[in-house]
Amino acid sequence: MKTEVTHTDEIETPQVALAGNQEKRDNASGFSSLPTDLANSWLTWHCRMVAGIIRGALYLPLDSGKIGSAISMWPAEGQVEGETQLIDVASQALTENRGVVRSKERYGPDNRRVCDLVASPLLVNDEPVAIAVLMISPRSELQQHAILQLLQWGGEWMGTLVKQQSASQREVVATAILGHSSSHTAAMEMVKQLAEHFECERVSMGFRQGLTIRLQAISNIASFDPRAQLVRRIEAAMEEAVDQTTSMIYPGNEDRESALNRAHAELAERHDNGAICTIPLPGQAGIIGAFTLERKARHPFEKDTVLWCEALARLIGPAMESKQREDRSFWSRGSETALEFASNILGASRLRLKLFILAVMLSVITLSFIDGNYRVTAPATIEGEVRQILAAPQDGYIKQADVRAGDLVKKDQLMAMLDDRNLRLEAKKWQSEYNKIEKEYQDALAKRDRTTLSVLRAQLDQVDAELWLMEEKIRRAQLRAPFDGVVVSGDLSQSLGAPVETGQVLYEVAPLEHYRVVLEVDEHDAAGLDAGKSGQLIITALPQTSFAISLDNVVPVAISRETSNFFRVEASLKEPSSLLRPGMRGIAKVDMGERSMLWILTHAAVDRIRLWLWSAGL
Repeated sequence: MKTEVTHTDEIETPQVALAGNQEKRDNASGFSSLPTDLANSWLTWHCRMVAGIIRGALYLPLDSGKIGSAISMWPAEGQVEGETQLIDVASQALTENRGVVRSKERYGPDNRRVCDLVASPLLVNDEPVAIAVLMISPRSELQQHAILQLLQWGGEWMGTLVKQQSASQREVVATAILGHSSSHTAAMEMVKQLAEHFECERVSMGFRQGLTIRLQAISNIASFDPRAQLVRRIEAAMEEAVDQTTSMIYPGNEDRESALNRAHAELAERHDNGAICTIPLPGQAGIIGAFTLERKARHPFEKDTVLWCEALARLIGPAMESKQREDRSFWSRGSETALEFASNILGASRLRLKLFILAVMLSVITLSFIDGNYRVTAPATIEGEVRQILAAPQDGYIKQADVRAGDLVKKDQLMAMLDDRNLRLEAKKWQSEYNKIEKEYQDALAKRDRTTLSVLRAQLDQVDAELWLMEEKIRRAQLRAPFDGVVVSGDLSQSLGAPVETGQVLYEVAPLEHYRVVLEVDEHDAAGLDAGKSGQLIITALPQTSFAISLDNVVPVAISRETSNFFRVEASLKEPSSLLRPGMRGIAKVDMGERSMLWILTHAAVDRIRLWLWSAGL
């Protein structure tokens, strides 16, 4: 039996920690991945340059730290022999992150053939993008090391080619994006391109509007609601990066450990995209916006991806700024032209501040001489002037329910009925008892037995009272409307057969023509409200109709609700309306007299400032 001897030599390559490879994607991400045509050319050139090459292969590293499929094989045709040995030595080179040489490895049918194996990781930006493996005829140790050194030099050449191709791809993408006529179309094209090339779950682009960022485009979404929570959180993440003038990477921001990433963390937590990268868009006058890339947590953003995106941002930022200027409306361009004209006349030094102060002064003077009608605004509710409660007269079960909340009823109309079968049986029982005692009474009367007659007369009176009580209970089992009105609350149609207890409220009825309006006036506006003041009421359900009201009473007790206090003010309608129903809500405005427009607009803020100064002891 022959003993297989394996000789392994290791030559160190630049040391790069491969712990991060466990978290990388199956392929090298984005534009720094290894193109197939480049891999084939590189491997073919190396295999033809060295004599005695049996087989060559380039394997992709997986995110699990293992070897994936071969991106290129040489020769491309024919049966692959020794593939197990190729994968094994490639795995060792990836795990140890250095070149590996194995001597006198056996392969082929019955392991009769002998070869040497040489493997080395190919690094781009200090990260392995592929593992190169050569199967060669047996060589001396010096020749093996020379071939390994050739692979390492070829790896540096590969890195240069990938970077050059990445720069070329940036120019191609930028040209395709900037070829569009409008900034919106260009933004849509850019997020689409980035989402495809970087395999992102979502890519978004937003532009600056004043001090805030407004989202312009989201990949694979033609239109979106700007008020949606997702849109707000993406805009917050963009503002976070723009305010700190740096690219933000979540999780982690190696370039700036002190960078705040609260908005990025919230976006990642709420929308299940754990890896987020936001790149500011620089323009001629500063940062004009940003774009945000989102991936799942298992696919974090690599440093070379961020550098690629930053280079693209510097390339397209000024052009996007120019397109935004071209997209402005006629009025926006006219206002800028007018501003420049005024700046040339009045001088460029703090012109906007001067115009703002002048406009404020003119507004204050104008508002001081213009009077307006000061009105106190408060929420209002329609209530019935009288509210009649119909309660269960005794314990029982619901047998019939003819009305429910919102229905109109007439006086003495049957609204509901309780099950009275037990009461009627009880009445029959007492009727039988009455007939029995009455017969005994007749017999005693015939015998002229006065003592027995007295006892039986008392028993008849007692049974007669019980009969009357049963009849009254049977009558009360029928719930009837006390007057013409509307059912304010109560719906027993879904509770037939349900038990009720004595005193349980079943219905509330309010009259149709007698209403009162209850205003909830904030405590800051309660001063000056007196009975007799008039106003207008608009109901939410009837916005096209206003109703005249007159204040009747101001309840001098404040009611607390959440963080504010209000006073209950009762008012009456000057003209009854059949359109109104109890429970309707709306807005009431009470006329308080003439005041200057300046006082009307500023008195609330001035009063609060005075109160704050007083509480501060000033």
